[in-house]
Amino acid sequence: MFKEYLTEAKKEYKFSIGLAGEMPEGFADELEECLKRYSVNSMSAGKRTPIQERPLDFPQLSNCEVTYFEVSLAYPTTPQVLEEYISQCCACERSNIIVRTENDPRIDYQQTKEEDPYETKLEKEDMGQADPKAQEQVGGERVMGLLKELETARKEKENDPIADVKPGDSKDISDNVGTTSPIGSK
Repeated sequence: MFKEYLTEAKKEYKFSIGLAGEMPEGFADELEECLKRYSVNSMSAGKRTPIQERPLDFPQLSNCEVTYFEVSLAYPTTPQVLEEYISQCCACERSNIIVRTENDPRIDYQQTKEEDPYETKLEKEDMGQADPKAQEQVGGERVMGLLKELETARKEKENDPIADVKPGDSKDISDNVGTTSPIGSK
């Protein structure tokens, strides 16, 4: 019973490995041999992108193609460790390798989404249900509303910074301050 459970509980760790630039002949076999350390369950043939001015995953490079491999491993690891390991084993530049997990959010951004074509709302007869008070929040109505708010705020605040100061109350300042020149006086 436990043996069956243990056999069925094998976990797969899926990664997408992207390599920028032209791959030498037999590179896929070299990569698979390199990944045997992590017990390769499956590895897809490399899918090449067309040559792009700025590849999406490698914005620092220009005018190159990117080859992607989908890999399923039996041994757990992280994308950062795989990137470093592949760069050392396959003699590739570290900056030309990207490894992502299947749950990486950057993959969602790059996938094209099938959506309805964009339609402007101005071309439609009914632009949707609008709030009847929406006109009060725009244009001249809003300006008048703001002016009313400012007037009430001004009446409530009435702040005069010197209103509470009485002349001559200060004990440390004498009345003869400023009557003599600081230059040449003793």
